[in-house]
Amino acid sequence: MRNRSSCFYRRCFLPLCGSFFLFILLGPIAAQGATYYVSLSGKDSNSGTSTSAPFRTLLRAVQPLRPGDTLYLRGGTWTEQLDLMKYNTSGTSGKYIKIAGYPGETVTIRYAEPLAGGYGPIKARGASGYLIFENFVLDGINMPAATGWQITSSNHHFVLRNLEIKNFRYNGIYTAGNDIQVINCKIHDNKPPTSTGYYYGIYASRGSNLLIQGNQIYNNSGGGLHLYPGPLAAPLIKNNSIHNNNYQAKSPVGGIILYGSSSGAISNAKVYNNLVYRNGTSSSGSATGIRLHNTTGTKLLNNTIYANKTYGLQVSSNNSSTVAQNNIIYGNSAGNYSNLSSSTTYTNNITTDPKFVSASSNNFQLQSSSPAVNKGVFLSTVPNDYRNIARPKGATHDIGGYENY
Repeated sequence: MRNRSSCFYRRCFLPLCGSFFLFILLGPIAAQGATYYVSLSGKDSNSGTSTSAPFRTLLRAVQPLRPGDTLYLRGGTWTEQLDLMKYNTSGTSGKYIKIAGYPGETVTIRYAEPLAGGYGPIKARGASGYLIFENFVLDGINMPAATGWQITSSNHHFVLRNLEIKNFRYNGIYTAGNDIQVINCKIHDNKPPTSTGYYYGIYASRGSNLLIQGNQIYNNSGGGLHLYPGPLAAPLIKNNSIHNNNYQAKSPVGGIILYGSSSGAISNAKVYNNLVYRNGTSSSGSATGIRLHNTTGTKLLNNTIYANKTYGLQVSSNNSSTVAQNNIIYGNSAGNYSNLSSSTTYTNNITTDPKFVSASSNNFQLQSSSPAVNKGVFLSTVPNDYRNIARPKGATHDIGGYENY
């Protein structure tokens, strides 16, 4: 006769033990969120939970979203605003809400905001956070006034990834939030509604833990990346190509400007592996490659700064504890390096011909005979180059954004 208690032990207790040890090894396993779909050929009476029964409007598709959920936008041009405030749409820590273009399809949001200073194509002010926006185009070509996507100071934990943001009569992105990430985006051709104004690819006014990584920022009227007035704590700007910005005569911004003010300095910024070139080449504005004003603890490492309208790197007197190492700063019109601060560490930089593979075609990789090869200081904080190739390949880091191999 089978022992019933032994059977119970094997059937119930042992599986529980297995689950317990799996929990110890892997940690808590988050519940799988729901997935919804919205299509220009859908119906709002559909369930929205399959590709064969998608919702029709963005507003209806946003309504059921809860922390951990995903919403896929099917291909086409949407003229509706993505309103995340109507239903207080927000994720939670560890359970982001993702809103993304459907894989393999081109999704364009071309909402025409009727009011200057309005919400723009994505309405998500307030306390919205833990949101991922991925794989779609924001096109402001039909915007009648100076309006764009504004991420305000109460927003937090936004991830903007693989987006294209273009043609706004405003900044491509304006942010004042905390823990905002802009990754692998194309941000270009954002310009004012009049010939006298100027806007930027990205304008960050305050916040902490801003990440700008792997983006292409180009052909924006006022400049590429503007951090002002602060306080801004610990921004990380790396592996970006920032070029051909600033064609408005009065704009002071070229490629990157970190410009703190009396309201708060920009502190502990890290600027690594960026290609900053040809900013202001058709402008009479003061388009510097990288300019620092009222910053503390800025680290400029392994950047390539080439052929900008005025200076390559400009450090004003009110900056403290700036470190500039392993940078190529060459061919800039007014001069390669200007420093008025007494506390700047400036070593292992090159201001003479670095022997690019082809500067005329914007190929800033290094020839094997380049004086930048194996001439940098070893930097454990910059373990990869602009392409994410591991450094160093030789005895020590190469200078500039590229590691020769």
